[in-house]
Amino acid sequence: MRIPVTARFAVVLAALFGSIACGATTTPTEPDPVYELKTSNFTGTIKTGGTVSFPFTVVNPGDISVSIAALSPVSTLTMGVGLGSWDAAAEACTPQRTTNSATLNVVFSASPSAAGEYCVGIFDVGNVQDSSDFELKVTYY
Repeated sequence: MRIPVTARFAVVLAALFGSIACGATTTPTEPDPVYELKTSNFTGTIKTGGTVSFPFTVVNPGDISVSIAALSPVSTLTMGVGLGSWDAAAEACTPQRTTNSATLNVVFSASPSAAGEYCVGIFDVGNVQDSSDFELKVTYY
């Protein structure tokens, strides 16, 4: 029995496509990571002329926002707020961006270029009479 040429061509073509499909390799791609927006609240007491700093870890560069969420006994004080890099060995904050005009619930922000150890600080700009309790709200990735 003779197989027609077109049938033989179809079988060879099917085998060829089958071998190409089986031999083709594709590298699966990983989905982009999804970073969770974190919120940290830092509380403390600041004295006249004082500064208080708190460290936090950024895992993905992006916006960092800080605001004074609470201030007492006088909630209308203007304070200084800063963002910077944290030196864990020295337990010190090196300010990289500051403002001397932070008030309650006004957002101050920055955008770090790399993941790492950062810090937020609050400082008296000459308005704290004795001491003031505060809460800082920081959002970051």
